[in-house]
Amino acid sequence: MGFKFYSLIIIFFMFSVVSAANLDVKVLEKNEVIITELDKTNATFKLNITNLESVDDEFQIYSLVSIGMYPKEFFAIKRGETITLEISAVPFKEILRDKRGIYAFEYQIKGKKTGFFKDTLAIKILDVKDAVSVSIEDIPLNATKTKLTVINKEDINIKNLKIITKSDFFEFSKTFDLGKKESKVLDIPIILEDRVSAGEYDVEIIYELNNKKSSSALILQYLEASGISVFENTEGFIVKKTEIRKTNEGNVPALAKISIRKNILTRLFTIYSDKPVIQRSGVFVDYSWEKEIGVGESYTVNVTTNYTFPFIIILLVVIVGFFVSFLATGKLSVHKGVSFVRTRGGEFALKINLRVKARSNLKNIVISDRIPGHAKLFNKFGIPPHRIDEHSRKIEWDINQLNAGEERVFSYIIYSKINIVGSFELPAASVSFEHDGKRQHTLSNKTHFAAETTEN
Repeated sequence: MGFKFYSLIIIFFMFSVVSAANLDVKVLEKNEVIITELDKTNATFKLNITNLESVDDEFQIYSLVSIGMYPKEFFAIKRGETITLEISAVPFKEILRDKRGIYAFEYQIKGKKTGFFKDTLAIKILDVKDAVSVSIEDIPLNATKTKLTVINKEDINIKNLKIITKSDFFEFSKTFDLGKKESKVLDIPIILEDRVSAGEYDVEIIYELNNKKSSSALILQYLEASGISVFENTEGFIVKKTEIRKTNEGNVPALAKISIRKNILTRLFTIYSDKPVIQRSGVFVDYSWEKEIGVGESYTVNVTTNYTFPFIIILLVVIVGFFVSFLATGKLSVHKGVSFVRTRGGEFALKINLRVKARSNLKNIVISDRIPGHAKLFNKFGIPPHRIDEHSRKIEWDINQLNAGEERVFSYIIYSKINIVGSFELPAASVSFEHDGKRQHTLSNKTHFAAETTEN
């Protein structure tokens, strides 16, 4: 038993001494990246190997850890000589299936005469979704497109890469080549049928290479923007209906505010589709509404002011007024006429006639007329007036009594030294009288005179 143990120790010691080949190995170049979806799944290295042994020898390179090393053939290096050797490292299928990222492995260079040299190399095994970086710009409100940026992070060419993107905003696909460390920027059209709220949205990224697919996800920001549109429409006259609608055109919830003002009278005849907040300010009353509305939502307030009742009251007042006037006119009529008068001095002069006719027995009649401001009263009358007020420019006649059918005519002359051109209008005369113990009033017609240019 002891003999076997010591024999194994001696053999192991001898093997260790034999395996220590004196080589100097430097890595000059390396293409260590392997993308699993590509047909070519090997890494390449360029080694600078110097034989520091005292003898010429032939060497072979290999690995014992699931990596195939090429070339398999022996290569000769004379003593003291340096050669450059290009090798390939091809991972076994289970390594490609199970390992990702940096994978370091031991390799050996075995000489026929000098023994073994051991060192470590590393390869980088990646899926294409890890070899490239994909980003999408944030989307503002009402944008029609956004930008997709694809960056090849590795020192390897990728041909016929297809990128497919899917989100609530778009579906897009593009096939292209990516060189080493190359980046591409692509425009993605936005197709948004419905309004959506601002915030974060998932985007699915699908990578297709050599009919092999993988996927990843990223977050897209739909940027906040607020905006409220206003629609207002008013219809009707007696029943006045106003619709006020505010719509959230943004992509975040917004506060819709509606306000109107009514006076203390119109407020009595107004109703609202929603209960308002009321504030009084003097003779005005302010009504306001506030409501938070979501994206694409609207808030509508209908205001109806019904003037039917006040319109009926006003109409009745007008009818009563016309009726009273008709009754007054029915008891006494006044007609005012005007005619041109020629004067010796060439002044502009008019003769005014007031024809008063009673249709009932009347008492205490007062006929009143006004003299225009630019005219003077000529001191000659058909029936002299009882009062002339120069300050108010009023002229009046009193009649104690008129019997039904009785008629009186009053006349006076006005003149002016100012040339009158165009239409000369005279106001209506007024008459007050007593009938059955009640005082009543009526007016004459208005009259005018079309004047031509006159000379002083």
